[in-house]
Amino acid sequence: MTVKSIRLFTDNPLQLLLGGQLNDIEVAYRTYGRLNAEKSNAVLICHALTGDAEPFFEPDQQKGGENSGENKGWWQNFMGAGLALDTDRYFFVCSNVLGGCKGTTGPSSINPATNKPYGSQFPAITVQDIIKVEKALLDELQIPHLHAVIGGSFGGMQATQWAVDYPDFVDSVINLCSSLYFSAEAIGFNHVMRQAIIADPNFNRGDYYDGQPPEQGLSVARMLGMLTYRTDIQLNKAFGRVQKQVPDYFGDYFQVESYLSYQGRKFLDRFDANSYLHLTRALDLYDPAMNYHNDLKQALSRIKARYILVAVANDQLFKAVDMRKSKTLLEENGVKLEYHEFNSDFGHDAFLVEYDFFEPMIRKGLEERRANS
Repeated sequence: MTVKSIRLFTDNPLQLLLGGQLNDIEVAYRTYGRLNAEKSNAVLICHALTGDAEPFFEPDQQKGGENSGENKGWWQNFMGAGLALDTDRYFFVCSNVLGGCKGTTGPSSINPATNKPYGSQFPAITVQDIIKVEKALLDELQIPHLHAVIGGSFGGMQATQWAVDYPDFVDSVINLCSSLYFSAEAIGFNHVMRQAIIADPNFNRGDYYDGQPPEQGLSVARMLGMLTYRTDIQLNKAFGRVQKQVPDYFGDYFQVESYLSYQGRKFLDRFDANSYLHLTRALDLYDPAMNYHNDLKQALSRIKARYILVAVANDQLFKAVDMRKSKTLLEENGVKLEYHEFNSDFGHDAFLVEYDFFEPMIRKGLEERRANS
């Protein structure tokens, strides 16, 4: 089964939280498993910042064969029959986020009002807007209730907001490596990444689709982002201070520099600079109380779902101090919370690769229901 596409908000536009509106929103999505007769086994998967609607590629989809690393989904090792995301038991839905560039309406999409890419005319979006689109998708698919919402990083923010905005719709939240707020340091990293893109001479205020895209700026942004996703321990183990055989004095002199340059170049094939700008700003702006008179107590006290929060102690993006603060805030506002914390050399990226650590928490979060469901 390939990615499907559906058009939403064709009659009434989506009113955006920060102003403006969007209509005729295209949404790319995938489903896995089967919805049971009671429609009680649906699970929404919310992807991370640069993810897409395909956490898993079935073997017959993989162009390079079953073990082709180039064609695997971002949660390939987590999903399948009998695995943590058990396709024999649950019906999984995953869609590309609003503002993205993987089939859902974003800055590179055609603006129906101009018949040109939105570019600089694409409006500001928030996590709250993103989940409104996800809810409209589920309504269109006639899914009346979610057994669980699960997400890592940016996806964890979406999962939290689902429980706030739709408290009677969600039984469980599984939030992997995401706090209630982005820290000042994390916002600072995003600012530097965005300025690298904006400073690229090809950026043209975001209207670059008829010419050369801001590849250098986006590549630099990705390189900085990669340093926040990993730990110094993992980088030292992988590269240390090993030099290239033919070093470039002000370029790729060390192997770690060559690795980052490669990651930057590879990113250009799969992501749009404007989407990166909009989605990183949505990360910065995320506040569960934004639509509740900035009253965090009012927002969090709406949550009825069971809530599992998993932190990586040496995560350099969503740091342990912020995860523990989020735990306290959730508990203080009556959320039934289960908290787990562990170390991983992979840091923030652990939720994508450390199956043995995350599997029992994911499985438990999916197996249990809230008491009144």
